[in-house]
Amino acid sequence: MSNKHINTQNESQPSVFKWGAATHVGNVRISNQDKYGITSNLMAVADGMGGHNGGEVAAEIAVTTLTASSGFQSINEFAYLVQKAHHLIQARAQENINLDGMGTTLCALSEINTQETSQRIGAVNVGDSRIYLFTNNVLHQVSVDHSLVQELIDNGKISEIEAKSHPQRNVITRSLGHQPIIEVDAWEIDLIIGDRYLLCSDGLTNEISDTEIAEILSTKSDPQQAADQLIQSALENEGLDNVTAIVADVLSGKEERNSSIIQFDVQTLSPEEDKKFSEGKTSNALISLVEKITKSRTT
Repeated sequence: MSNKHINTQNESQPSVFKWGAATHVGNVRISNQDKYGITSNLMAVADGMGGHNGGEVAAEIAVTTLTASSGFQSINEFAYLVQKAHHLIQARAQENINLDGMGTTLCALSEINTQETSQRIGAVNVGDSRIYLFTNNVLHQVSVDHSLVQELIDNGKISEIEAKSHPQRNVITRSLGHQPIIEVDAWEIDLIIGDRYLLCSDGLTNEISDTEIAEILSTKSDPQQAADQLIQSALENEGLDNVTAIVADVLSGKEERNSSIIQFDVQTLSPEEDKKFSEGKTSNALISLVEKITKSRTT
């Protein structure tokens, strides 16, 4: 498997994850516009889009911006950095007409270093790249796709099965670089030893089912072998798109959850606050960020 990525791993800093990662151009495309990046306690996957090399540039800006971070003390700081990547992509596109209209999805995980005794993972997502949690042999989708078919599903107009073959299944409704202002979905999740996370582009989830993903994650104990097998399975189907997967096992944290119920409370960065940032109206945007609970899901 191809493992070309952005890696700023600091070997002197202990990692809370043991990870494996792989990416592949797929069976049809001639270039790989997926990018992933990994540091000691952060990992990100971006799926670029745009003519010429635009998608690759947008994805690289997004991943590089996140992996340059030295850490986060709150989920707001994490979401804020995604907003910063969004504006950096827009600025780069304005400099080069060949990059006009470029954009990228982005999903990422990071340890949140708070003063509290409980250890937490921060998760962020824009677009239809996905974050999964595999725990107690059950696969949970953390992120919610920002896509047309997901909106149709949420509105009860089509079923999950119909979405798989919907002619507009690749239409996304939110991405970095495209809209003037974006909302960043964000979650805080307990850091539990033994939990396994998967970050992937839609080149994986369009080719293999959640059942197949769970089977691979349960049978491949080594995260690198699991990542390689996920990519291989996608390629053995149609492999129509670039495909990327990061599998990360939690090495440190709490021994177990306080509850057997897995619940994901999504928070968003307020668009109004982001507008202030983009217009330079606040000197400390981090302080002015407002958390807003928009949806709670129990799986």
